[in-house]
This record gives sequence, structure tokens and C-alpha cells, in this order.
Amino acid sequence: MNNPLGPGTPIAQPYGFVHPPGPPPHHHKTSGLAIAALVLGLTGCLALPLLPAMIVGVIALTQTGPGKRPGRGLAIGGLAAAGFWAVGWVALLGNTMDDLRHDTAGPQSAGCATPSPGHADACTLKPGECFEQPKVKGTFDSVELTSCGNAHSTEAIGAFAAADGPWPGAEQLRAEAVVQCLRIMAKNVDRPRLEAAGVYADLSYLAPGRESWEHGVRTVFCTIYSPDAQLTASVLTSGADLAIPTG
Repeated sequence: MNNPLGPGTPIAQPYGFVHPPGPPPHHHKTSGLAIAALVLGLTGCLALPLLPAMIVGVIALTQTGPGKRPGRGLAIGGLAAAGFWAVGWVALLGNTMDDLRHDTAGPQSAGCATPSPGHADACTLKPGECFEQPKVKGTFDSVELTSCGNAHSTEAIGAFAAADGPWPGAEQLRAEAVVQCLRIMAKNVDRPRLEAAGVYADLSYLAPGRESWEHGVRTVFCTIYSPDAQLTASVLTSGADLAIPTG
């Protein structure tokens, strides 16, 4: 596919003459969190482990180093690997989603109007539905639904509710969509099957425009988009989470 998320161990007090004599201190074992950070960081190509790798890596740094548990190098390695994969994902999907961003125009009033038969809009579209997306980039009122078994350009793979508040602007909404849609894609899309079919498709999303936002629309749909309408079956895994919000 082109395109194309525990508390630290208390620090032992230094041995000194004020402490009563006792047996020699035990050597600490390598930090398990440091090992976990390295493993998660190295698997960052899958997207989902990136955030846990960074969190675990930072915690591992606090409990490793001189006078602490061994494993600081592993923690640093895990953070470095996670950072490498994060940059790669952002570079790849950041460009893709910027090129393919489309805004769905939501209701023109506080209530959702019923779209034309066979069409869906920002209020009625559901994850798992396939449709033909207009070729033009920008804002459109609705999309034409189609059977996932027929050739089509787009499938909604999941959705999330954007953070509430005043209109965030297209760039901030895009940044939130990159993170959320990566997570949903890793959870719901059968990537090996899609790649085996040789289909050219990208991760994209449909988001409310400013007017829709001001009327209360907050749902953002993550989609798999094939510009040449090469999709001929659903891209979802068996048992995909189609709830709104997804996951």
C-alpha cells in the first residue's frame, strides 16, 4: 500500500557508614522496561507500537543509568528506533493525506438533512460502507454509495470524533486525522490481502468543513482511497471494529 498509536523503581540509597552493615548488595537485573522499549521501538513499522515505545522508553530512562539498573542503552535504542519510524510514518502519510484530503460538507442547519437515495453525507455515512468519491479535491455535499463487491474508489474503514471546541483549522484537523487514522488502519485493514491484490490505494480521510463544524459535526471518517477505483472488495479484516468512534 502506498501512502499509502509504570512507575519507576525507587532509587536505592547509596551505601554509607551511616547504614548498618549487611550482606553485599545484589546486582540489579537489566530493566525489563528498557528491553520492552527496544522491542516496541524496533516494531514501529507497524505504527501501533510507536506511542507505547516512547512512553516505556522514557520511563526506562528514569530507572537506568549509573548507580541504577542496567539497560540505559536499550532504552535509548528503543526511543531512537521509535523516533525513526515515527518520522517515516509522518513523512509518508503526511504527504499522502495532504494530497488526498477532502472535506465533506455537513448539514446546513443544526439538524441533518436526509441525503438523496443511494448517497451518504457527514451525518449518515457509516464505517464499512463503500462509495464513489468525487474526483475534485475540496468540499462536497455527499458521496454515492456502492456495493463493496463492485469496483469503487473508497471505503470507510473507521471513524473518530475530533476534539470539541472552536473550529481548529484544516491543518490541526489534519494532524489529528493522521494519528487517529493510522491507528484505525492498523486495527481494521487487511493490508497483506490488499497488497497481494496489487491495488494502488492510499490512506485518506473525510472531515467536516468549517460550516459543518459550526453546526456541530465532529465525526471524521478514515478511508482507503483508490484514485483509479481499483477496489473490488472490502479492505477490512474479519471482525473489524465499525463503531463510531472506532476503538
